[in-house]
Amino acid sequence: MDRATKLSDRLASIVDGGFFRPLARPSAPIYMDCADRLAQSADDGGQLSHNDTLLLIREVLALHPRAQLGDDEGAHLTDLRQRAGQIFNKLLEAGWLQERTVSLDERWVLLTPRVRPLIRLLREIAEDNVAELKDFAATLRSICQTLFLDGALDPAHLTPEEFRQTVKELLDRVERAAEQMHSVEALILRHEDRQRASVNASETLNRLLVEFHAGEHMVCYDALQEGGLIPRLRQARAVVQDALANPFAKQRLADGLAKHRGIDPTDAYIEAEKLLRKLESGLAAIPTKQRLIDGRMADFSRLSAQRYRYQTEIRGRRPEQVKTYLNTADSIHAGQSFAELRREPGMALLCPDVAFFFGQDSLAPVRRIRPRVDLSVIEPPPADDVSQAQDMIRHLNLNLITPQRAVRFMEKHLPKIGASISSAELSLHTEDDLFDLLAVLAFERANGSAPHHPLRWEVKPARTNDGVEPAKIPVDRLAGRRVERFILERIA
Repeated sequence: MDRATKLSDRLASIVDGGFFRPLARPSAPIYMDCADRLAQSADDGGQLSHNDTLLLIREVLALHPRAQLGDDEGAHLTDLRQRAGQIFNKLLEAGWLQERTVSLDERWVLLTPRVRPLIRLLREIAEDNVAELKDFAATLRSICQTLFLDGALDPAHLTPEEFRQTVKELLDRVERAAEQMHSVEALILRHEDRQRASVNASETLNRLLVEFHAGEHMVCYDALQEGGLIPRLRQARAVVQDALANPFAKQRLADGLAKHRGIDPTDAYIEAEKLLRKLESGLAAIPTKQRLIDGRMADFSRLSAQRYRYQTEIRGRRPEQVKTYLNTADSIHAGQSFAELRREPGMALLCPDVAFFFGQDSLAPVRRIRPRVDLSVIEPPPADDVSQAQDMIRHLNLNLITPQRAVRFMEKHLPKIGASISSAELSLHTEDDLFDLLAVLAFERANGSAPHHPLRWEVKPARTNDGVEPAKIPVDRLAGRRVERFILERIA
């Protein structure tokens, strides 16, 4: 990078090193509020009397009673007027204010030209006005209307100065639209932060279904989706691309830049090409940014779903009830032992004897590594023995558990929808019958997912009713194996 194009060097040639120092102090809010109040209270000439300036500074200091002032800012002073004088001197020292003395009795204070862009930038960062986002659609429409005019970037219809002004105005509007889209992204991120701090599931759903879809960020989103601006922006970008590929258009813009800035024609031509390329990339970035905003909105929906699941399933009401119960019992029976609690009404403890582990028993058990499984493939037969290879493949296919085996089993034993059969009624004798049954049990959750296999079934084990008492679970014998009883029902 050329030294002349470095932002730090260009900035250092305009402002001195202490210009940004007030923003780095702990008392930075005081300096920002002072500059903002002075800019609002200045007259048409941008100036304010010396006495009024000190009065405004005292009012700002009164609004920040807990501000951390340094020793050079009057931290040791108790008089508010003296502190205001110290802050005034710091503003003069930083180059934010400038004194203009007309006479001994008439002194004026002006905001320096370099501090006004800084104040404007701070105001834009703090901007939270919905009306500003509502101008987004109007900004994009004005860009498209300008570029759709006959001869919008035609060098035969525009003078060099008109060409330069047109490109400059388009760049300003494109940058404004990009800033508004960044504001939309900031609003979505703000909704994400609030969603992460939701207290209960009701609040999570309200922010997802009500607040988020009625928020200010939807203004720009609806303008792009419903206004049909994305195709129009592509057409506008094509107009700029034609101008970028036209050497006469670039020359016409270079003539305007050379006359306006007083630069060399060669440098002006390079700058003209740079401006047109910047305009073209700015128009191309708007749909890209819109897709990023779509991703942000999808992330918010996923975050809300995860938050809701955490609050309802993982951190539901039952754990909170148990926690409240234990905290209440702890506060009522504080200082009592478990043996004493057995004699309390309503405190029938299931384990009154408490054991504490100590020594080696309190250590975590040794983690046992599972033995390695032999995953080696069966050695294939010789290439010349084709029949042996076919027998091996046929033997492997007979033992495979596939969805097709499950479908054949269901069609054989349950040919009608709604029919059911118990494992006690099944008659299985061979290994193939057992493999068919295993396929039915294995593919229960995935049945019906294939379009060419619409058949669906459901397995109802007896363990769901008698799981607390395993000894009562009935057992049937199928193909020489003991199987817990289940009911197989065809539902489609």
